Amino acid sequence: MVDWKEISKLKKHYNFGASNGGWKYDSYPELESLDAYKSMTIAEIKGPAVITIFHSTQHFVQDGEISTEERIALCVRGLILEIYFNDNPIPSVRVPLGDFFADGCLGQAMDFTSLFIEKVPKSYNCFIPMPFEKSARVVLVNETKYDLMNYSFVEFEKLNSWDDNLGYFHATWKRFAFQLHANTNQHFFHVDGKGHLLGRSYSVSTDEPMFKGFYYVMEGNNEIRIDGENKPRVDYLGTEDSFGFSWGFQKEFNGLYNGMNFIQVAKPTLLSIYRFRINNTIGFNKNLDLRINWANDFTDNNYFLKRIARINSEGRGWIDYATTYYWYQSEIGYDHDPLLSLDERTKLILKSKLNNNT
Repeated sequence: MVDWKEISKLKKHYNFGASNGGWKYDSYPELESLDAYKSMTIAEIKGPAVITIFHSTQHFVQDGEISTEERIALCVRGLILEIYFNDNPIPSVRVPLGDFFADGCLGQAMDFTSLFIEKVPKSYNCFIPMPFEKSARVVLVNETKYDLMNYSFVEFEKLNSWDDNLGYFHATWKRFAFQLHANTNQHFFHVDGKGHLLGRSYSVSTDEPMFKGFYYVMEGNNEIRIDGENKPRVDYLGTEDSFGFSWGFQKEFNGLYNGMNFIQVAKPTLLSIYRFRINNTIGFNKNLDLRINWANDFTDNNYFLKRIARINSEGRGWIDYATTYYWYQSEIGYDHDPLLSLDERTKLILKSKLNNNT
């Protein structure tokens, strides 16, 4: 329940501000535009302050030679959101725009709202608070060959002083594919430092008939290890449970904390899911590591083991994950994985990258 006293309380020295980007077509012709192969700065803010809202339109490609689906795919995966804090040359946030908003199945997610991110008709909104001490710079990078019409803005609040207990927001993206077999134990995410995990969103795709409906894909144990421990601190017995669901991923659902905002049980099979945390963030003092472990699942099912062994021997059984993680930490910057090429990012199924980190 929202505390009405906090909403109605008049703040001292309240210092609200906003910064526009992209729309140079009327009142502010000096604004940068989102042109082909260029970056556009939406906001440069001096701290101490906290970013409270980031808004961006869903973009349009003016080219009648490509399909609507291709246009949308280019706009959600061809634009990269980057956020820099305290003049650090390494971005704390670097994620394709659609994936940042849990719209990773090439823009096909339903309109939805959560406590932190939302996809609304023709726009994206982020409400994740992003405090910083000295400076913040919010950038969109256009890696497509098209000039895109865009309007983005950032709202922020100036702080009277900096609190050293505040963490810096980070987000990173990785897409990879691997052959799922009976002994797969796949590494997904690692971060060093002191902080806490706020959430994650996944987009999953496969054209393997055996995985239709995700009834085996979701069986992997989600193992979270904290500060170098050998035994997982958290071991969710299934991906669907780790995202707050049960018995697989059956139908679209939009929740404040978790959701399944796109499901396609066809060829290819596609899934988009998200989960966020408030009172139950996962804290770490040295590092956090996440793996998904399918080993020991169905070991007593000889029919299943023979079937998956057969499809692996035929070079099939591939599954494709595009993953985004959201967290706070005391340090600034992150060693993001290199982004795939635009062509690879805009494919529904990625088979060209076999990840051997098992």
